Amino acid sequence: MDNYFVSSCKRVKDWICRQFGQKEKKTVHHKKFANGGEVIVWETGRAGEEAASYENLFLRKEIAGFRTNIRREQSCSIKSLTRDYLYKQLLSSGEYTFDHMLVIKDPYGEAPLTALALFILEEPARVRVTTKGNLEVTDFVTELPKKKEHRVPILGMYAEKANDIVIEILDDEGNCVKSHTFTIRTKRLPKSLRNVITVKKWTDKPAYSNIMINGGVKIHTCVFDIEGKIRYYLSRKPRGYGIFPLSDGHFFYMEKYISVPSYSNPQTVESYDMDYFGRVFRTYLTEKGVHHTAEEKAGGNILTGSNSMLEHTEDCVIEIDRQTGEIVWQLNMAEIFDETYQNMMDWCHVNSAAYYEKDRTILISLRNVHAVICVDYDTKKLRWILSDPKFWEGTKMTPYLLQPEGDVKWCYQQHAAFEIALPDESNPQKKRIIVYDNHWAKRRKAKSFDKDPLSYVSFYDIDEEKKTVSLHKRFAGPKTRIRANGIYVPDKKRVYNMAGSYAEPVDGDGGGIFEYDYETGEVLSEFGVKPGFFRAYPFEPNVQELAEPMQVTGDYQVGQIKQPQEISSSKYCKLKSEKKHHIKSAAIEYEMQEDLLFVNNVDHEVEKVYFIGDKGGYQVDFDDTYQTMDVFRTMVYKVAMQLTNLPKDKYKIYLQVKGELQTTKKYIDNITDFQAKTLIIRS
Repeated sequence: MDNYFVSSCKRVKDWICRQFGQKEKKTVHHKKFANGGEVIVWETGRAGEEAASYENLFLRKEIAGFRTNIRREQSCSIKSLTRDYLYKQLLSSGEYTFDHMLVIKDPYGEAPLTALALFILEEPARVRVTTKGNLEVTDFVTELPKKKEHRVPILGMYAEKANDIVIEILDDEGNCVKSHTFTIRTKRLPKSLRNVITVKKWTDKPAYSNIMINGGVKIHTCVFDIEGKIRYYLSRKPRGYGIFPLSDGHFFYMEKYISVPSYSNPQTVESYDMDYFGRVFRTYLTEKGVHHTAEEKAGGNILTGSNSMLEHTEDCVIEIDRQTGEIVWQLNMAEIFDETYQNMMDWCHVNSAAYYEKDRTILISLRNVHAVICVDYDTKKLRWILSDPKFWEGTKMTPYLLQPEGDVKWCYQQHAAFEIALPDESNPQKKRIIVYDNHWAKRRKAKSFDKDPLSYVSFYDIDEEKKTVSLHKRFAGPKTRIRANGIYVPDKKRVYNMAGSYAEPVDGDGGGIFEYDYETGEVLSEFGVKPGFFRAYPFEPNVQELAEPMQVTGDYQVGQIKQPQEISSSKYCKLKSEKKHHIKSAAIEYEMQEDLLFVNNVDHEVEKVYFIGDKGGYQVDFDDTYQTMDVFRTMVYKVAMQLTNLPKDKYKIYLQVKGELQTTKKYIDNITDFQAKTLIIRS
């Protein structure tokens, strides 16, 4: 436990009051089983209340050095770790058995339609849990391996209903030897999820029984079944790009309200490695922000979009080390493209990036130049460009263009480009990729654009040796402007069109989901999604992993964001003597999470944050960009800074707002000289 310190009881109590005050009744329900025994059901608030007492076990050393009058909040990582530790203690106590079972609703406070059952068996045995659906085909059924101590995940409940849950003990042959049935009552859906799914057509044998939709600004991440019923959702909204599934049953979550000012859309600097219970295993800090995409690279690292902040945004791909948060690979698109189209702030607009180990390449979709590109990972050299050759006539990029074989329908303003396996992979020079072709050219005009009224999930075959491309198949759907993705399901011979953003509403829907037969093109299933969304995926949680306690190796907060930099002695003296005005903006608020300071503000409102101590002064500069798009000028979000490099001193905090120095009446008394320590935070 060298990396942790013990916090005061007062801090824990204060946090409990803030977190759980009058918001929710801390109730415990006792329910009798029909065949004897009882189940004890905790509300999520009760779990949080009990877990808060363990906060002292997990807080990082950095927070011990800060005394402040700024409101402190519990980080998502701490919230997850304390609750998980609580459940470990409850289970190991031996109090809860199969006939005296404990069930915690929404066990981590993030997924209201989930629960966790805790009990110990006399002898090791397998367990099966069933959340009953309206139809047998909509049951959620999970089996867990043979053991004595069980943490049983309960998924797939309906909202505002008494859900029937069946938990069975199985013998080695899979036969039920004992079972209990009980109900869990859930609350009403949030407004954004009420009556948002319209079932227009469905088959009783879909490739995916449950589909997760996420992203956009008007909807929570959620899962619906073939009846269009919501069976899972996250209570917090992520950034508009939604969440991005990873291979281990986790997903990459981008914070919605913590960003860095940009030339256009402020980009989140705080992201999480999270699972479907809402457990945050690691928090990633990324100084120049992340956006649009996150795909897992071989070995676990994460590829995502970022920003150069060199007069351009959404123009980089970075690789984040899954364990340390360090950026271990990055590519600015300006390094491989000529200047022809670098005449807009968001000139290329990275919206997907995926790595392929077999030939160590990265496939990147660049929306605003209507191009999918292949880049050598090791050399960072461009291999080829899939794009309409007419769009690139007269540029230096023409040698990289794939030449068409046959009648090739080019994609415009595409999204979500990924390689898929060919039926015959004997020729490594041949590739097949799936691309969501919005077939839209509003963001970047193209003279050759054919104004086709539909959008497509398109499959292209590429011969890298010949530098040619042919159109294999495409599946038509309503016109979409931006967002969306396509998915190919090879074992079922199905294709999904996740049409996230219709150009015009269709029957009142902003988006839709279509399932096609791959061979015939027949639409087998169709669902309307009223508010639209960013992307959609199959809902494939790793229930076995959800049944295990958290394993966090190393620090749970990694990476780096902006840190205070020392100012000159002359500037320090000037700031100490300069007259300060009182804060005028009602939007400005303050919050601390461990060694992170957040200042809530309107976009580009806070230009600099000053820390003026008795011995010297420091500043964090947010005035290195400017806003070019009116749509983002009124966004309200938190700018974040990391304070572990502040030397031992007592600091008053001032803000520069629109060129005017303003007092905050906030202070930070750093009682620890962090520079003399070995820090956990990586550069």
